[in-house]
Amino acid sequence: MIGPAPVVGERPPSRTELDPAASPADRRGGGGRPGARHGAASDPERPWTDSRFWLLQLTVLAISLVRLAVVVGSHVAVTNPAVELTTVVIFLVPVIYASLNYGFSGGIFTGLWVAVLEIPRFVGYLDAHSPTGTSVELLQVMALLCTALLIGHRVSADRLSRKVAEEADLAQRSAEALYRDLFDSNTSPILIVDSGGIVVEANASARQAFPAADHGTADGTADRARLVDVIGPVAAGQVLPDLVASPAVEFADDPGVRSEPIAFQIDGSLVLFRPTVTALHGTSGQRGLQIVFQDVTAETQRHDRMEAYAGQVLLGQEEERRHIAQDLHDGPVQVLIHLCRQIDALPSDLGLDATRSAALSDLRDIAEGAVTELRTIAKGLRPPILDDLGLVASIGQLLNDAGHRIGIETSIGVAGQARRLPTHIELAVFRISQEALSNIERHAQATRIAVGLDFEGGGVRLLIRDDGVGFDPSGGDHLRRGSLGLPGMTERAHLAGGKLRIHSGETTGTTVDLSIPNV
Repeated sequence: MIGPAPVVGERPPSRTELDPAASPADRRGGGGRPGARHGAASDPERPWTDSRFWLLQLTVLAISLVRLAVVVGSHVAVTNPAVELTTVVIFLVPVIYASLNYGFSGGIFTGLWVAVLEIPRFVGYLDAHSPTGTSVELLQVMALLCTALLIGHRVSADRLSRKVAEEADLAQRSAEALYRDLFDSNTSPILIVDSGGIVVEANASARQAFPAADHGTADGTADRARLVDVIGPVAAGQVLPDLVASPAVEFADDPGVRSEPIAFQIDGSLVLFRPTVTALHGTSGQRGLQIVFQDVTAETQRHDRMEAYAGQVLLGQEEERRHIAQDLHDGPVQVLIHLCRQIDALPSDLGLDATRSAALSDLRDIAEGAVTELRTIAKGLRPPILDDLGLVASIGQLLNDAGHRIGIETSIGVAGQARRLPTHIELAVFRISQEALSNIERHAQATRIAVGLDFEGGGVRLLIRDDGVGFDPSGGDHLRRGSLGLPGMTERAHLAGGKLRIHSGETTGTTVDLSIPNV
């Protein structure tokens, strides 16, 4: 079993709990209408556009006029303490109401309106020469303004924060809706898996490709199925390790490394999916995976056909080389050898002068040199020693010939018991060795070459190391120059089922490392 078995009655985490794009309201399980403001005016930052605000100001005016009428009608002196302290008592509630409902601007406006309405009282105190009354009235107006300032500022700040939060929530909902549309309309099957290996979400394509994703486990112990029940143990074993892997995953930089597709039987047809795994981190610390299954059936079949074609081309090329080498040996080489023998068989008493005798000797030397050159060409095309004596002897001959031509020290070592390998494997190793030694001879300016062959472990490994001038194997200079040597070596290694690595530095020389397992 991959992942823990689901617990009866335990609700698996939803996709929104794993998906960072899910909105807070969705994680709470609530909906709500975006942008709704409860208990607020239609536009609290512009209260003068609300008729209720002006009704409040008329109410303040009415209160002021009623107080004035009461004071005048009862003939109470303006300096009476009972009259002096009425400002705060009768206007505090309207100022607080305006601040709470209309924020900073509404509260300050109402406080200033009260101050304007209190101007006649200031004039009365001045006429009565009552500095105490003036001070008390001024303190009451200032207290109302401070109350409006503090409460209004707090209410406006709260409303601004709520507005920002609502806009963020709306943006999250829009992102969630966009993600949902993309998720459901994607033609590739997509599964969302929680940290326990339980499938918590599947798009329409996934439900069509994997019917078990929509029906829970086979034993019916949970509402959701385990990934191993949905896609099978082989495929689940390939993607589930990513759920517990470290976030920092190192990938191979070898361009020849390709993730292998997984085969599924869907509606009676074989379909190849290549899974792409993305980690999801929920707000509660839960981890999950989003697995996208890309249909690579046509791509894989086309790639296999191209590889088969490339392999046949190389085999045909090798067969053509063998034919050409054989034709050179059986044709022009034999003719030239016969010519040399005919020249040698000429009698010495032909009566030729010294000049003609020297010319005949030069002709014999030319024919012998042509024989040597043709044999060298034939050996390069397909050395008979490879077919007769095997890989170690043929590579040793290549190494000795290269050392003699450029005058450097060479050495070869063999680990394990040397044995004959399949013909196409021996050809691949020989051609890669031939190209590597040719590159050293032409470019490396080396003083020493070492070759190692290892037959242990059921496979074969080739190491060719020099101490010459290195280069950048990934720089692409060889492609810009039109050279196909390195790409050809890589392709030969791939077709032989092996892997080729080239390590090189400007001062450390170059190492060609070829490994072919299980041959």
